[in-house]
Amino acid sequence: MATRPLAIYALAGFALVMHVMDLATGLRMMQLYGIELEQNPLARALMYRAGPAGLVEVKLAVVLVGLGLFVRVAHVGRPRLARNCLLIATVIGMLGWTSNLVG
Repeated sequence: MATRPLAIYALAGFALVMHVMDLATGLRMMQLYGIELEQNPLARALMYRAGPAGLVEVKLAVVLVGLGLFVRVAHVGRPRLARNCLLIATVIGMLGWTSNLVG
């Protein structure tokens, strides 16, 4: 299930959407309630040092590289592994944005 190329791309797109939602809700949370509420120490440090723009750049770069690697894994013959990794990446993104919904 969900191991064909179109399904892999759809899962990668959905994972990207979940991480963009995590980023958006995280930025909103930090701007409204303070950077100290961010649970990820790397994101907190990036906000202090580079501001929101730096956090956006780094987060999207890391997510895009990771998702690209998972899609590549599918292309080289391991579509089930790629599907499972993409599902885990999606769940991590979902957990991220739901944890940012404070207040």
